[in-house]
Amino acid sequence: MRIKGEVVGAVDFGSRDIRVLIARKEEDGTIQVVGHGVAPGRGCISQGVIQDLNAAQVTLKRALAAAEKEARVRVNSLFCGVNGKNVETFIREGIVKVERGVVEQSHMGEALDIASRDILAAGKRILASVTAQEWYVDDLRVLDPVGIRGQVLKMRVHFARLPSVIEDNVIACVESQKRELEDIIFMPLASSLGCLTPEDIELGAAVLDIGRSTTGLAVYRDYRILGTQCFEWGGYHLTRDVAAGLQVSFEEADELILEYGISDEFVRNSEEDDDAEAAAEATPESNEGRSARIKLKTSVHGAPSIVDRKKLDLIIYERAKELMTKVRQHLNARGLSKHLVRGVVLTGGAGAIKNHAALAEAIFQVPCRVGIPDSVEILPHAVNSPEFSAAVGIVRHAFEHRAAAKRGRIEPRGPVVSSLRRVGKFLRKYFI
Repeated sequence: MRIKGEVVGAVDFGSRDIRVLIARKEEDGTIQVVGHGVAPGRGCISQGVIQDLNAAQVTLKRALAAAEKEARVRVNSLFCGVNGKNVETFIREGIVKVERGVVEQSHMGEALDIASRDILAAGKRILASVTAQEWYVDDLRVLDPVGIRGQVLKMRVHFARLPSVIEDNVIACVESQKRELEDIIFMPLASSLGCLTPEDIELGAAVLDIGRSTTGLAVYRDYRILGTQCFEWGGYHLTRDVAAGLQVSFEEADELILEYGISDEFVRNSEEDDDAEAAAEATPESNEGRSARIKLKTSVHGAPSIVDRKKLDLIIYERAKELMTKVRQHLNARGLSKHLVRGVVLTGGAGAIKNHAALAEAIFQVPCRVGIPDSVEILPHAVNSPEFSAAVGIVRHAFEHRAAAKRGRIEPRGPVVSSLRRVGKFLRKYFI
């Protein structure tokens, strides 16, 4: 069934789940998510890297089928996000002299080439999202420089450099569904597109997308990207600690974390530099029933099947505080903390853990909140949650990428272009 409006498909290859969104853009610019699909992907993807290609293909097939069934439309190409500790990021500038006094498309391509020269490397792929590019003509910022009169064109661009094998496996996964990969975006940028408001981006804010095996960071101010990072840890580190400390299964550890979260008494009563054990001793036991005991379902033979809740609270608190402190140290070391006027936005599946934002606020000493998708006008209820922020951001990127391709700012990809290339290759091989 054909539906009106431009349609895109977006894929978030998460360590816990693969999520697919299908969205439509109306003539008035309104974006509506018309289909979504989620399939458990645990084990086939870790830290942004496909570990089991066959399993990833099966999982993508399930999520894509569910999204297309709901949307009642088939998409021929997909936009995807990539993440991982092996992805390096850079912010570079490219400056080009405008000979005839009017900026042309060729000047933009030349500026991008100049900006990327010092980061090119064998076996690496360079990503430069259209949503993370700034253009200046004679030092005056413009949205689209083509046709603008001036003498010098400058671009400031965010690059993500990843091993080609990461993209190759994503392509293989997408093509196994007889679809084509239209473009890739670095996931911290996608998360930002998905949940930051225009006020956040102008005044200054950081997005912390806490997934299962990775955590992405992006910092913005004055509509500029100031820095990004992918940390090789996530919510699974909390899960492992609880599973080890209480000797229960990973599944039960996840359930306990989601049910109890981070103790608000720990957050209120512990100082940033205090030892967690001392904070635990000083924490009252009345309000949260900390003297209560928890009955465990999957404890191993010989281990206690009933534990004090205080033990669980301490494990979760210690690890969560440690991970947040690492982010604070990263921001301070790069001089980014001073830009967080609007604070830190926590998103992703683990970002919604109870009191995670309160703990972040105590550590960063700036306003913190849980971020949900905020950049698409019409969302199904099931998609309006932190774990979908990145996927919604990929949707935003997809429409902006398509618009830039139509204006000639970038070289388009996708089924139509690929078909033309195949025809051209055939003609060159046999007739030229």
